[in-house]
Amino acid sequence: MSLKNQTESIPAVILAAGMGVRLRNVVGEIPKGLLEINGQTLISRSLECLKSFGVNQFIVVTGYQEEKYHEALKQKFPDMTFITNEDYAITGSMHSLLLAADHIQSDFLLLESDLLYEARTISTLLQQNRSTVLISGATNSGDEVYIYGGSDKIEKITKEKLASLTLQGELVGVSRISLNLFKKMCDYYQQQIKFPSNFHYEDCISGLSKNDEIHYLKVEDLVWTEIDDQSHYNRALNLIYPRIEANNQKYRN
Repeated sequence: MSLKNQTESIPAVILAAGMGVRLRNVVGEIPKGLLEINGQTLISRSLECLKSFGVNQFIVVTGYQEEKYHEALKQKFPDMTFITNEDYAITGSMHSLLLAADHIQSDFLLLESDLLYEARTISTLLQQNRSTVLISGATNSGDEVYIYGGSDKIEKITKEKLASLTLQGELVGVSRISLNLFKKMCDYYQQQIKFPSNFHYEDCISGLSKNDEIHYLKVEDLVWTEIDDQSHYNRALNLIYPRIEANNQKYRN
C-alpha cells in the first residue's frame, strides 16, 4: 500500500496536558510530548506526519508546563489552537478533550502526545468514514490497554485481562472520532458521579460501547509505541524507531 495521495482536511486534536511523572528521569521538567527521538520531538513528529496527509488544523490541549509547548511549536505552526486544561493534575484525558468542544465542528483525529508511530497510522484512519479506534497486535511493551469485542465492534476497553470477552488487540492512542460520538462522549463524561475527574477518553468509548456501535480497526503489524517511562524510551530508541523508519520508507515507495 502506498501512502501517497491520501489526504483529507479534517482537524487533529492532540491531548498533551499530562505531567508524565514516570518519565521525569528521562525528560526532566518538560512535558512528554517534547521528548526527542533522533533530534525531533514526539509532538513535532505527529504534526509533520499529519501535515503530510493534508491535515492542517491542529488543536493541542496543554496543561503541565504548557509554555514549553508554545515555545516549541508556535513559530512553525502559527495557526495552531492551544487550549489550557488548568486542572491537568487532577483530571484525565477526557477533561482535556471536553475543553476543546467549542473548536470541534466535524469529525476529527484524536491523538495522544506521547506516541511514536509509523505514517500508516494516519493514512489508515483517513481512509475511514466513521468513528474508528485504531488497534494493533500484541506489543508486549508493558502498560497495554486492551480492546475486547466481536467482529469489528468494541465491547470494552481496559487494562485488565478478561477471560469472559474476546481480546482483539491493543489501543494505539490514535482514533477517528465523529462529531456525533464526540458529543456523546462529552455527555457521558459530564454525567459521571464525580465531575470533573481522572476520567480518560477511552473510558467514555468503553462505556458508550454498551449501547452504541463503536468500531475498531486492527492493523496487526502496525509499528508504534507510547513512551511513559524509561523502559518505553529505551525500547523506542533501540527497537521501534528503526522499524518505523524502515516501514515509512517501504510504504512511500
